[in-house]
Amino acid sequence: MHRITETRTARGPGAVAAGLILALGGALATAPAMAMDPDDPDYDPLEDDSLWEDAPPGPGQVDPEDAQTTSPELRIYAEPPAERDTPLHHHDNHLTLDEDSLNDGWVRLRQCHSGLAEISRMSIVYNEPNIRGLRVASADEVEDAWAEDDRVVVIGVTETSELCVEAEMRVVESRGNGEYVLENGPFMRRFLDGYFPMRVTLTLSWGDLDLTLEDTAPERQPGVDVRGFEHGMILDTTFEGELETRIRLSRDE
Repeated sequence: MHRITETRTARGPGAVAAGLILALGGALATAPAMAMDPDDPDYDPLEDDSLWEDAPPGPGQVDPEDAQTTSPELRIYAEPPAERDTPLHHHDNHLTLDEDSLNDGWVRLRQCHSGLAEISRMSIVYNEPNIRGLRVASADEVEDAWAEDDRVVVIGVTETSELCVEAEMRVVESRGNGEYVLENGPFMRRFLDGYFPMRVTLTLSWGDLDLTLEDTAPERQPGVDVRGFEHGMILDTTFEGELETRIRLSRDE
């Protein structure tokens, strides 16, 4: 799991989340919004109501009044949402499987974030038992970014910031008889009580493992592009609310 201080949430073996409260999968519990102690290592300015009461948001920041919905119910956009003042966050995940992945569940992860809202400090928090080797691969247009334990901390985020992290994530579950399932989520972009549109791209590569894509959830439909190719697959969707994904693979044994 991991959350970004713009979205938050996560459950499941390899979920990930991102922050303003940006939840992108993983085992992340949403805390109630309240005044907090800035000296607390888990302090999240996006969850501190006291920071938002007196002044309207500046350019690129998230305005609670712009929330599309207060419901976690998933709404998939058949067409991209109309242009908004708030950037559309893109959460791009690339998972690489090898033979060991089918035995122990661990895959290589490269995860990139763009279209972030302007914020002074952002944390992406992962489900510690299911993440290892976490590091910042690149960080553009930010003041600073580093990995520590189960999280990545980013300072000085702007609309033009881009961040990529790399790690190993335990996300593959063997169901027996050559069937394997990868589950992630919930993904979300949440601020206070509002859910905002975001885009998630999930690319899965399995090289020469001779795997076959059986089905996905959500399934292919207007607004959910699912493409299989010889050595992998891609799922791409724009939505608001909470998204959970499931990919089912098989191979002859």
